Amino acid sequence: MNKYKWAQIARAIIAMASLVSAAAALGIVAQGQQIQQIAGHRARAAYDVARESVISGKIVQYNSTSTTPPLGAHISLQTSSGTIDVHAGNAKVIQASNISLQTGDSVSITGETVQFGNSNVFVARLIQKGLQSVAVRSKNGVPLLPTAVNANGKIVSPAGAR
Repeated sequence: MNKYKWAQIARAIIAMASLVSAAAALGIVAQGQQIQQIAGHRARAAYDVARESVISGKIVQYNSTSTTPPLGAHISLQTSSGTIDVHAGNAKVIQASNISLQTGDSVSITGETVQFGNSNVFVARLIQKGLQSVAVRSKNGVPLLPTAVNANGKIVSPAGAR
């Protein structure tokens, strides 16, 4: 191969490297902007017990496996100001508490309206029916998971690799 051919190949490689570097730089800037947007969204959407409210009403519908985001149990609650869709967390937590949620039941729900995607969602932290209540979310807004307890009241960890 002659020098002229090698020079052409070298220029082509340099041009390609420059394009790749420019594309990578633009990608890093775009990724940084996206991270800032997500962080800003989470800061606005973070659960805060200081903003909690209590809503009361009758259950219009209870769905333990709703496909409406956020996924999980949902309660359609008829209140004095209208029907509110409530995210009730993990249905297994409600089931483990032995609270039966049926159409027509009167309940009080402590929670907060948070932004989820392009809409606002009332997320329950505590659900109370009569004298029974169940926590379905932590004070930080994280949905709780059911925990197994043995006959002595000790938490049972599932067997297997961790």
